Order: sequence, then C-alpha cells, then structure tokens
Amino acid sequence: MAATGFLAESQAALASRLAALGIVTVTDSRNARPMTVLIEPPSFTSFTYNVAKVTFTLRVLAAPPGNKDAVDYLYTTCDTIIDTPTIDVLEGRPSLTNIGGQEIPSYDLTVAVATQRR
Repeated sequence: MAATGFLAESQAALASRLAALGIVTVTDSRNARPMTVLIEPPSFTSFTYNVAKVTFTLRVLAAPPGNKDAVDYLYTTCDTIIDTPTIDVLEGRPSLTNIGGQEIPSYDLTVAVATQRR
C-alpha cells in the first residue's frame, strides 16, 4: 500500500523537483546506489493540525572510493540542488553511507518543505 497524506505528498514533490534537475532520486533505501540521491524519511514541526514545516535529509551518493572524482561529483550535485529556487537547503555535511557492507562517499543535505493540508 502506497503512503498517503502530507508527508508522502511532500516527499513526492521533492522527488519531482530533483528529477526535473536530471538527478536520479530514490526514496527506498533498498534502491540506494552510487550516483543517486536518497530522500530519507522526514522530520516535521506542526504549527496547527494542517500546517507543518517538513525537513528531509537528502543523501547524495557518489561512487567509491572517496577520491577527487567522488568529491567533484558530490560538489557538483550539491551545487545543482542548492542553486535551485524550489528547494530550500538549510545545511550540508560530508558523510559516509554503508551500502551492502561498502562505505560510499556521500553528502547529507537538510532541506525544508513548508506544507499545508488541503
């Protein structure tokens, strides 16, 4: 059964915005692989029953090893996302992501989405 509600709608909108930039986006960690952006499940702050600030972690995944080629991909992809007026990037930090026992160089971006129930 597919998820419904404001969290699922916020995630779908974010995935659509990333796809419009030509970025391969995944929302299921089982499908995470190098050269994609994984959208982690969100955190949120509710202001009322129908208004919330939703924050997602975007995990930008490069190909191993963590050499200059990987860093160049991470910088370029992060810059593409940051330069987009439809995605509000709050912060970013380098990280390593374990996929299938292998450490993948990555960058974690925290992005905000304002949402309102209809």
